[in-house]
Amino acid sequence: MMKSFFTPAPAGLTSEQLTARQERERHANNSIAILMSNGPAPSPEALAILQRHVDGEISIEQAIELTDAMLLARYRPAAGSATSEPNPAL
Repeated sequence: MMKSFFTPAPAGLTSEQLTARQERERHANNSIAILMSNGPAPSPEALAILQRHVDGEISIEQAIELTDAMLLARYRPAAGSATSEPNPAL
């Protein structure tokens, strides 16, 4: 079985909740495995966002938006800085 990057499911979930959580966790773990096949592990901040998705706190769309915002904040050139290449993340 593949290593999980996420905390175990809390006790007390219904069978439907547990099944949905396991599906989200499987998709998130597969995404991380694909990412790591060609690069480094995701940052702790990115894993925290994915953990919130796995736990059902946020949708995948919200996780994508939060991750995009985190990356833009981290890598967007400062206003007024000279750059010869456009920022592909914009």
